[in-house]
Amino acid sequence: MKYKNIQIIMLLLITCSFGACKKELNVYPTTSEVDGNVIVDAKSAATVLNGVYYRFANAGVDYNNVPTVKWSDVNESVPSELSGMLTNSSGDDGILSFTFNSKTSEISDEWSYGYNLVNAANGFLKNVDPVTSIPAATKKQMEAEALFLRAFANEQLLLYFGQYNDPASKYGIILRDQFVNISNVNQPRATVAATYTSILADLNTAIAGLPSLNTQIYYTNSWTAKLLEAQVLINRGASGDYAQVIALTNDIITNGPFSLETNVKDIFWTKGFASKEVMLGVQPYATETYKYLNNQFYLQYPASDSLISFLQNDPRNKWVYQTANSPYFGALPEFTKYYSGDPINVSQTTLSEYCYAFRLTEAYLLQAEAITLSGGNLAQAKTLLKTVEGHAGITDFTDVDNASTAAALQVLVVKEEMKNFVGENGQDWFALRRLPFATMQTLQPAIKTATTLIFPIPNTEITTNGQVIQNPGFSN
Repeated sequence: MKYKNIQIIMLLLITCSFGACKKELNVYPTTSEVDGNVIVDAKSAATVLNGVYYRFANAGVDYNNVPTVKWSDVNESVPSELSGMLTNSSGDDGILSFTFNSKTSEISDEWSYGYNLVNAANGFLKNVDPVTSIPAATKKQMEAEALFLRAFANEQLLLYFGQYNDPASKYGIILRDQFVNISNVNQPRATVAATYTSILADLNTAIAGLPSLNTQIYYTNSWTAKLLEAQVLINRGASGDYAQVIALTNDIITNGPFSLETNVKDIFWTKGFASKEVMLGVQPYATETYKYLNNQFYLQYPASDSLISFLQNDPRNKWVYQTANSPYFGALPEFTKYYSGDPINVSQTTLSEYCYAFRLTEAYLLQAEAITLSGGNLAQAKTLLKTVEGHAGITDFTDVDNASTAAALQVLVVKEEMKNFVGENGQDWFALRRLPFATMQTLQPAIKTATTLIFPIPNTEITTNGQVIQNPGFSN
């Protein structure tokens, strides 16, 4: 596949020809570059919008300066360490043991990822707005894509850094709706309620302006925006939210153009973005090896004892992890969810770098979970759960059939979310936190206190932005 999508974006603007732009825009537009004539027509707007997708993919370069997508750093390894599904062969990084603090590097990376994406979206929205030469329908869709990406970033920031489960809390996030400059860089945190209102407003506008399917699956669509809205609502859990989650996911399942893969393994090992289950993918560079090296060559994030236990008597224990021998650490359960090759004599495979932001499976599981949380029809929730498990190769549904209470069934749904989305898009961690705290601890014993369910605000933000207050339980 010839690479001309989200990851080359800003590199395309090297020595660009639109007006005053002379410098390399290899990250996202700076104030002076965006405020020049970067966006002058539909073509230049599309190029800059690709720059926002570049941030969504967490693209950059690896240690050898090779162009690389690092979605895995912020959306795969960190949340799955938190959920207890993956471990770190290099030792405790503070994430595994929940001993992180405001100076932990992974926490700064999550913060930077979110706000770099927000800023890129804001830069695009600001500078596409006055351009009149873009056809109205094209402009509306582009703006909708940017709003979706901003909503995604703000959701991530809220779920990691805000008291997401308490709409009355003052500990929301910094809501930025303007491109950052020296006069507006320092701002206080918004409330959690205001944060949710902002995210949902962006998503409602995005849904109205997005197509049912975009030109490629690595560009967003209206159904993905609806699934993101369902994510937001199930984590807020306010009055009426679970009913909306059920309605949104039912719409996606019933009317959307996506279908579950017959065997979920085929998405990761053979089909990639050709699978009709993928709702939004993250396309890698053709030349990168970053994720393969981490997972296969260095065995950086092997399966944990908890994941192995979760997958006991589950056919996924034949391919999500496999035993390999590390020259540094000895025998380890190598994480092979994305790797179809020999786990011993490793060699990069076609799909080992691919990443998946949204899959249809999540709509089934979110609906099943929302039913349990709202006191709905458990038989319906069981059918949804068994459908997903069946597509993973499971044939014995005794535990699902025997779940006699909503609480017991929710645990099974969450466990399936953890197994299905391990090392993928963070939903294993976010689902775990929706369980009652004591139940959560039985699945992830490393969690000792409720304060560590969210990250502290990074020390760099606290020291440079005097208007930001730290999360309770953490020092600056």
